[in-house]
Amino acid sequence: MRLLILAALLAMPLPAPAETRDARVTVARDYVDLALQGFDMAAVIETMYQPILQQVAAAGQTLSDEQVAAIRALYLGTFTDPMMALMRDQAEIMADIMTLGEITALRDFYATPEGRSAMAKLPQLTAAQEPGVIALINDRTGALMPQVLAIINDEAPPAPTAQP
Repeated sequence: MRLLILAALLAMPLPAPAETRDARVTVARDYVDLALQGFDMAAVIETMYQPILQQVAAAGQTLSDEQVAAIRALYLGTFTDPMMALMRDQAEIMADIMTLGEITALRDFYATPEGRSAMAKLPQLTAAQEPGVIALINDRTGALMPQVLAIINDEAPPAPTAQP
């Protein structure tokens, strides 16, 4: 009987070694490095000032190529290094909220041609969605603010208004 129990115990898979935060950070840094290889930070930053250019154009003002280039340079100079630092810092955040398996899966995906291609296309996705997100926020903020203020001031919320 003892031999049977011993054989059964030996046949059981061993538990995976306990994952540590350091292990998660290490794999997350690998993921971040892979993700940043094909990431076009300039394209992301360009999406930040496009709404401003659109507002200026909607107001009837025409900007010269030099003015647009100056705005681009200003945004790139202001945001490139800090945004890269934020992205690199995400390894620590990932290690705090994700499992080693999840981080490893992300890293492994972004190491594939499809993963690199998807990462390279994220700025385009962001740029395509941003006008809709901004319009949604602008559309709903006017109705939300009185309700938010009522909550902050411990007042009864105003009666809802019909949405268009």
